[in-house]
Amino acid sequence: MRTLTLAFLVCFLAPLLVDAQQSTPSLPTVTKFDCPQYPKKARSIHISGIVIMRVTTDGHAVKDVKVIRASEILAPFAEANVRTWKFADHQPTAFTVTYVYTFEGNYKKDPATKCTAKMKLPETVTVSTENPLFLDHR
Repeated sequence: MRTLTLAFLVCFLAPLLVDAQQSTPSLPTVTKFDCPQYPKKARSIHISGIVIMRVTTDGHAVKDVKVIRASEILAPFAEANVRTWKFADHQPTAFTVTYVYTFEGNYKKDPATKCTAKMKLPETVTVSTENPLFLDHR
């Protein structure tokens, strides 16, 4: 009896699980953006940290941004940068993006993005103070 019940549940639930996995929206493709910069004020007082935001799109651009977790100094810069993003046409959606501001890493300009930040769009952006723009040449 248990085997019959288990078989029934598997046959009944499996299509629902497959459908749920297939209906998960894919992340939109970012087609245009401004290169993020490390805020000078945060750099001067040695502030590093993470900014996590929930981004809502209208199918072409950023419609709304809600900061979930952040340093007060870093949040406005990350939010302003994410608002520059434009996307390939897609169904309006929402997703989470994480900006990491760090004092480690000497990032060279990426040939694809033309930015010194490490960018895995639209999921993560890592900005370091250790890039050619901030190095002291004494």
